Amino acid sequence: MSDEKISQTDFQKLMLLLAEKRTAHTTLRSGIALCAFSMTIISFILLMASRVTSNLEGIVFTILGAGSVLMLTLGVYFIRRGFTRMQFHDTLINQILHSNSEASYLFYHTRKRNNAHKREIPMHYDVIFHFDKGNEELDVTISNIKNYFEELSGKKFTACLVVNGPGIKLLGKDDPHAQKLTELADLGLEIKVCQNAMNHFQLKPEWLLPSGKIIPAGLLEIIDLQRKGYAYIKP
Repeated sequence: MSDEKISQTDFQKLMLLLAEKRTAHTTLRSGIALCAFSMTIISFILLMASRVTSNLEGIVFTILGAGSVLMLTLGVYFIRRGFTRMQFHDTLINQILHSNSEASYLFYHTRKRNNAHKREIPMHYDVIFHFDKGNEELDVTISNIKNYFEELSGKKFTACLVVNGPGIKLLGKDDPHAQKLTELADLGLEIKVCQNAMNHFQLKPEWLLPSGKIIPAGLLEIIDLQRKGYAYIKP
């Protein structure tokens, strides 16, 4: 069962809404009964109208017919009101159920839907580290990546460093950061370097550190990875 707990306020709201929904349901049933009863009387009056032989009988049938029409109108009103109120309360109940999955266990009619909704989503730690600035930001990024690998030691995940913009100039094989990046690459870090940025700064592939992989566009790579469920981190 989920660790999420239904709050007392939500519980009270649900109980109140359920009570009001039962009242609306009673109103709906009363309206249906009134309509059925009045239609029966009206049908009887129409059937017996041809057999009226005196003014007194005519008056009685007229009064009975008027009362039946009034009853029918009241029944239609009750049906409409009961149905509308039930829909309104269902909407409010579903809002609480959708925002608090624990609450759904209180309702039999939502159990099937919520069991499907509550299927466990496999947890993964795939991540994108995005870098596009200067020395200070790259130092922070390298530190974050190192900590990430240390904290998740023994777990299976994919970590990518996507580099574009001016940050590309710090990815050279002779740059002071090259050794640390190479060590992270040996741990499993995928270093992806934007071809557009390299073209912009007139950098050649042979200038790049060996562990760097050139990709067509850094931003598109980030979007594609996020669609696959990768978390996004930027210093």
